[in-house]
Amino acid sequence: MNTKRIAVATTVGTFAVLALMLAFPAMAATVANQGATPSMTPAQLLQDPNRAVPHKIDLSAGQTISINSVAGGWREVGNPLQNGTASGTLTLQVTGAFTGGYALSVTGGSLIVNGTTYTISSGSAEMGPYGIHMVGQGQAGTASFLFGFRDIGKFGSTDYAIVRVDLKAGSSEYIARLLVTVNVS
Repeated sequence: MNTKRIAVATTVGTFAVLALMLAFPAMAATVANQGATPSMTPAQLLQDPNRAVPHKIDLSAGQTISINSVAGGWREVGNPLQNGTASGTLTLQVTGAFTGGYALSVTGGSLIVNGTTYTISSGSAEMGPYGIHMVGQGQAGTASFLFGFRDIGKFGSTDYAIVRVDLKAGSSEYIARLLVTVNVS
């Protein structure tokens, strides 16, 4: 009977010591970060110099944004075995500058998907105040498309982004992803 009690006590004691050893780093991390989490307001977090805060971009009505693909690929919706390389250009004009972002008009460009060139004729988009995200839609002949843009930063003096396009042409639908350069004039 005593042997059984000693075995149970040893097992419980071992688990207790193990639990304390695992809990200590978590408690230490909580104490070290205590001043930076729940008690700070969003405004205080944004003013913290140790946090990376994006800078607002400064665009005005009439400026042009040119997007040109460097590399890309497409796949057919519902049939991922149908895929290949894609490319494209997109020209947008800033039609409105607001505190919360920018209104844009799609003024031209083209998409090459599945060997077919789709000439972009019209569309619209909106971009946030930091220029990191943009979404829009447009027409390319009888095809229509949605697109999403995400800035990925500079390499040297060139701005790069990823553009995802959902193109619907008749009964066919394609998803394309393009690595693009971005120029503002």
